[in-house]
Amino acid sequence: MNLGELEKAVALNVQDRSLQQYYASWINNALLELAAAFALPALKTLSPTTLTITTAAWLFPLPANFQKDLFRCADVNFNEVNVVRTMESLDRYDMDHDDTGDNVTHVAVTDTQIGVYPRANDTLQLWYYMKPTTLTRASDVPTCVPEAYHARVILPKVILKAYEHLQDQVENFDQKGLQYWKDKLAAGLKGSPMDGPGLVHYLSNIQGGPRRHGGRDPAGIRYYA
Repeated sequence: MNLGELEKAVALNVQDRSLQQYYASWINNALLELAAAFALPALKTLSPTTLTITTAAWLFPLPANFQKDLFRCADVNFNEVNVVRTMESLDRYDMDHDDTGDNVTHVAVTDTQIGVYPRANDTLQLWYYMKPTTLTRASDVPTCVPEAYHARVILPKVILKAYEHLQDQVENFDQKGLQYWKDKLAAGLKGSPMDGPGLVHYLSNIQGGPRRHGGRDPAGIRYYA
């Protein structure tokens, strides 16, 4: 389904014209949430993104399309660089971050920054999971999510967002509809006898099994690879 088709499907099920202006934004937010909650293969970089660093600092902005999980790093000569878990772990190598060297040997990341040890004039090669491409035109397709799960996962997530707004605005709001779409989303993620395996099963098959990670979504589960 493309953006236009998803918007029409949401409108058909929600039937509230006042919310239509938000559908594109909610669809894009749903993609961001799914990309954060799952290791989507289409967002995993196969070739590295380069990041030039200098001895002028030890903290640098990550590439704009970085979302999560720096799973591999190398220096300018493609020698492996150790990715440590936290900035605090990086502190153990050099508390005041003033050591310099020929090449970086250790890095750590936050949501927006990468810290390096030691400081160096180097070019890092970074492999990570990217942010989904923002859908702006009606013909744009959310390729980061397999097409089989557009209607089963993206659609119910957006409809649930619309229902959250309606719940606050409509007197005697019908909770049955809200529960119906929660169940649809859960089935899209976990699978059901009627619809078959869900997104979690799909990712498990192609990635060798997902791992549970902390967090919460409408279906109550999150996985990272």
